[in-house]
Amino acid sequence: MPRLATFVTLLALLFASSEPVSADTGVSTFNDFSSQSGVACAGFSPDNSQGTNIFAAALGDLSPLWTGARCEGTITASDCTGTGSCIDCTGPACPDEEQCGQCFNISCASSLDGETTGSCSDTVIKVKIVDACPSTHPENFCKIAEFGGDVPADQACEASGVNAFDIATTARSLLSSFQGNLNINIESTSC
Repeated sequence: MPRLATFVTLLALLFASSEPVSADTGVSTFNDFSSQSGVACAGFSPDNSQGTNIFAAALGDLSPLWTGARCEGTITASDCTGTGSCIDCTGPACPDEEQCGQCFNISCASSLDGETTGSCSDTVIKVKIVDACPSTHPENFCKIAEFGGDVPADQACEASGVNAFDIATTARSLLSSFQGNLNINIESTSC
């Protein structure tokens, strides 16, 4: 009987010392980081590939995962054409994005656009935050209906409280066979 009690005690200690894995959900759009001119995260290459099987990503500054000060900038209709694009497309500074360089595991949960053709893969990819998707950037807010565009707010980093990731286009086919944007599962991980 003492061996059984010792075994049960060891099991209890093992499970008590295990930290729970934090998992979230959110949405993913896709972007070609290598074609961008500016990078919000100083010291990080703006390439789609961030190392072996690690993809570049930007985090929306309205996301609950965002830490640090929000990106600077103002949302003004005068920056928009009224048809979904911007006139002065210079963006705000993001001086205090504390997620820069952090990694997340991402997997597909479903089609964000309600696609019925295609499916999620079982693949989990790793992304590294190398940029921001600021709500106050005219290339984002000018796309939504409020400013004449037709892009849903959660697909333009404009939906408050949504864990929004803009992920390298090179990762899209690994996550799913859907053609549009995705609902995703998110888990913090080491780089």
